[in-house]
Amino acid sequence: MDHHHINLLHQHGIDLWKEDPQYVTEILTKEAVLEVQAIFEKIRYQSEQLSNQDIQEAIIPKIQQLCINNLSNVILELSKKDNYTYRHCIGVSLISYLIGKWLGLKDEELQNLAIAGLLHDLGKIKISDSILNKTSSLSADEYAEMKLHTHFGYEMIRNISEMTEQQALVALQHHEREDGSGYPFRIAGVKITLYSKIVAVADVFHTMISERTYKKPIPLYQVFEEIYNRGYKLFDSMVVHCFIMNMMIRMVGDHVILTDGQVARIVMLHSDDLINPLVEANGNFYDLRNSEHKILDFVYNQ
Repeated sequence: MDHHHINLLHQHGIDLWKEDPQYVTEILTKEAVLEVQAIFEKIRYQSEQLSNQDIQEAIIPKIQQLCINNLSNVILELSKKDNYTYRHCIGVSLISYLIGKWLGLKDEELQNLAIAGLLHDLGKIKISDSILNKTSSLSADEYAEMKLHTHFGYEMIRNISEMTEQQALVALQHHEREDGSGYPFRIAGVKITLYSKIVAVADVFHTMISERTYKKPIPLYQVFEEIYNRGYKLFDSMVVHCFIMNMMIRMVGDHVILTDGQVARIVMLHSDDLINPLVEANGNFYDLRNSEHKILDFVYNQ
């Protein structure tokens, strides 16, 4: 069943969004994967002249539809290892779009940001498969070649009709870090564009939660914890705070497993410590800011 059939069911009063949101998420993700694969192949083989508008029309509706579904379902679906390259592009695009929306960007800016996120790794199509698919650590020479994807992507995006310089800079800058420890130019702070700062967080987040043939995903809560505790040095503090706050807000009412094995429900967030909320387990309330209890991960499919 594709999105056309889902619309037909909706016209007849059958709302799959409510009946089976996970199934709808799977359908939308599969469609988006096929769209992204087609876009990358057209760019790789130059079989068709694409524009920013062409890519937006193909992808933005899927991103917007995924955004209104249950975010936990979407994250789980996008973290699967099948078609990882394209799922990663979609995941980074979607998370970037959400962060931009939470930051108050306008519709046109959001659409351009989402496309910049989608194409942030475009330059990797010019990197040899032996490096891209290597399951062990890269040698110094291999790593140097891998880092060239930022330059390749920048030039390729600049050559796509209607793309902005800001969108091209995302491909160049998404591995730069606030403290100057990134690449390719080790720039820091205000020298990194806002789009690049947003996509950097989305890129790291999706990479950490994703399953690969040689890597298990990191539990979602631990990813939030890592980005929250260490991210302020590496990433823009405004972007990190906005991302973690809005993601955790959506987890209020969800269940988590604590270090002592209890299943607890998130009751309330603390503005001074977003990842150590007030939780309730078996009638007992625990303020995790100053409790021996800590969260291991979220409990899925509750």
